[in-house]
Amino acid sequence: MKLINFDVKKFNNLKDKKWMLGNNILYKMCSDYPSHTDPEEIRAKILLIGRSYAASIERRSKINKKHINDDFYDYVVKEFIKFNSKNKFDEKLSKLKNKEFNEKTLKDILILHKELTKFFKELTGKEKRSLASKYLHFHVPIFPIYDSRANSSINKIVVGRVEDADFLCDEKYFKFCNKILFLYNYIKNNSRKAPTLREIDTFLIKNANDRLNKKKVGKR
Repeated sequence: MKLINFDVKKFNNLKDKKWMLGNNILYKMCSDYPSHTDPEEIRAKILLIGRSYAASIERRSKINKKHINDDFYDYVVKEFIKFNSKNKFDEKLSKLKNKEFNEKTLKDILILHKELTKFFKELTGKEKRSLASKYLHFHVPIFPIYDSRANSSINKIVVGRVEDADFLCDEKYFKFCNKILFLYNYIKNNSRKAPTLREIDTFLIKNANDRLNKKKVGKR
């Protein structure tokens, strides 16, 4: 893999604070209520993270739209408690806290993301890889934030083939995370400090939005 059209100084100078307060509220919520044993804590987190990021658990789900109400969220909460107990979800999340995003932690990140997407698919008929990445990120910020805009941006910055995974994981998230790690290591090695995954996401989304705005201007 290699980088194209990337300026580390431009990255380090990016200061976009528009969503900082909102994001900090979500981080604090997950820090104050990190577990998945209390129904109301789960309800608040899955609702607020999902809807804040246009990735709600009911969005585009293969469920009867008439049932997207309190009853559906009751069902999600009930099943999440079972999922946590069966898969030791809280324990796995806890083990990744205060760890760095690197080659050693990447496999655990990908395996846990796959477990959550599998669970979400059982609930909704959709894998919800974007929601899973965002939900995990606010609990443990070394999870890269995936969505179509970030994926499009990283593929224009980090080019080259990513080898297929040799363990069970979500292939799209696997390739995305490997390119994010390549960029992360480059920035870390060429800066005074390691970037956060939030800073990388902000940069990728800004790039995607800038390209979209240029296309709109070009069509006028």
